[in-house]
Amino acid sequence: MFPAEKFLISRPLKTRSEFSLAWFYPNTYTVGMAGLGYQLVFRLLDEDADIAVLRGFTDMEEPGVSDAAIFGFTLSWELDYANIVKILRKHDIPVSAKDRDDDHPLVFGGGPVLTANPEPFADIFDVVLLGDAEVAVPSFLAAYREARKLNSRRDQLLSMANTDGIYIPQFYDVQYLSEKDYLGPVASIKSTDGVPALPRKKVFSPPFDYVAHSIVLSPETAWGKMFLVEVVRSCPQECRFCLASFLTRPFRATNIDTLMGAIEMGLKHTNKIGLLGPSVTEHPRFDEIAKRLRGREDLSLSIASVRADTLTEEILATLASLGQKSVTIAIESGSERLREIMKKNLSEAEILHAVSLVEVSGLETIKFYAIAGLPHETQEDLDETIRLLTQLKKTHRKLRFVLGISTFVPKAQTPFQWNGRDRDCGKKLEYLRKNLSKIGIDVRPESHNWSDIQALLSRGDRRLHPILKAVQENSGNLGAWKKAIREAAANDDGMPPVRDFYIFRDIPGDEILPWSHLQDEEKTLYLGKHNEAALALSLDEPARS
Repeated sequence: MFPAEKFLISRPLKTRSEFSLAWFYPNTYTVGMAGLGYQLVFRLLDEDADIAVLRGFTDMEEPGVSDAAIFGFTLSWELDYANIVKILRKHDIPVSAKDRDDDHPLVFGGGPVLTANPEPFADIFDVVLLGDAEVAVPSFLAAYREARKLNSRRDQLLSMANTDGIYIPQFYDVQYLSEKDYLGPVASIKSTDGVPALPRKKVFSPPFDYVAHSIVLSPETAWGKMFLVEVVRSCPQECRFCLASFLTRPFRATNIDTLMGAIEMGLKHTNKIGLLGPSVTEHPRFDEIAKRLRGREDLSLSIASVRADTLTEEILATLASLGQKSVTIAIESGSERLREIMKKNLSEAEILHAVSLVEVSGLETIKFYAIAGLPHETQEDLDETIRLLTQLKKTHRKLRFVLGISTFVPKAQTPFQWNGRDRDCGKKLEYLRKNLSKIGIDVRPESHNWSDIQALLSRGDRRLHPILKAVQENSGNLGAWKKAIREAAANDDGMPPVRDFYIFRDIPGDEILPWSHLQDEEKTLYLGKHNEAALALSLDEPARS
């Protein structure tokens, strides 16, 4: 049974439906229903008066899910894929799309992981949605309605394959330079049956009065009764490792009056408001937003990560007056050299100034995000991080310092997609933890072993499907991953192991990437120039224009 929920919008009355659709988040209700993206797609689906939309999670689902004509999944974290496999098996749906017949539900997926690189999961999905949900979901529903008029599953999928925002993996033939598994890169990717050679992503151009916001509040979600509203989408800075900057371009800022209207609507139901975006203070009029919120006694505000160079006394005073106790800033590294290589566009002077403003504002805690093992990182860069944070800790004794630190994971469709992971990233993580913990900084490292698996999936291809199935069949924990990867490597006749090929290898610039057909040539060239610029900076050489 679902926990108590409050719907903030009117739902259409549905006395009968054309078909039913099961909309899943492959994790618990607490995690899934807290996500603005999951709620957004639920709203887009539910607004259609002729579709019965049923929600599902790993720990609960609405009655009737098993009879749905369509099973949909959002995938915002690579490692949630195992739960998709579990859900399909629970409902007696073949895990592989090629094993489904006309009597099985259609299985589609969407979300940032699949838009960036769906290839490791290509065998699972009949349909993958590419791009912004606001345009991809309605386009899919319209295409499916037309396809339902056809008799066979194959004909239905073929009819949808020509629609922008829809990718049908089974109609793309992938060949490799070696016939044996895991031994070589992609040789070619060719469309078949007349479908487009390059599936096109759908990009949403929001109207003046549009804003994405929560439609359901429940105390049982991770955010509790917090009303979430999107302030910006994408990021104009284009840090070279960042998926948010490059996958969801162009940068879009919510109209300020529309934003304030959404906040007022949320305040009718709760006093907790969360402002979301890769960096909410990148909104070109965020100073005005802060001014209009300041002094509201009926409001408790929470914001996501901010950029140090956008903080002002006004913004911080607003946050403090509205109950926020801390602020989060992603510096990635204490090294000015490395920040320049990754195009962080943030100087040490700006970091120092921001921390001084935070202390004066009365906020209690400052949390930094950092990344170890970035491309072109040296020991001196690590020592610079220790130096900077030690200096800040000594200078600002009133503040509590927290450092959340992860290791670099190369993401498809970013400039660093060609760069492999640092084999010593675990040692680097421990070096930073040891040296910063002893000066009183609360260091919170992420697991570098799980980051290896993220990298495997982020840059993987269709040959990983047997590994994915084996992992899910053996509990899905880290030990299961290591075993499956070991066994796959043992079948490679002594050739480079799976870990070397997918996780740690630097990919040559002229190699066909598994997701090349989902990234047009112009974007590939653009990302390549970014990567070359980073290399030139690391060597202190001028980049090619």
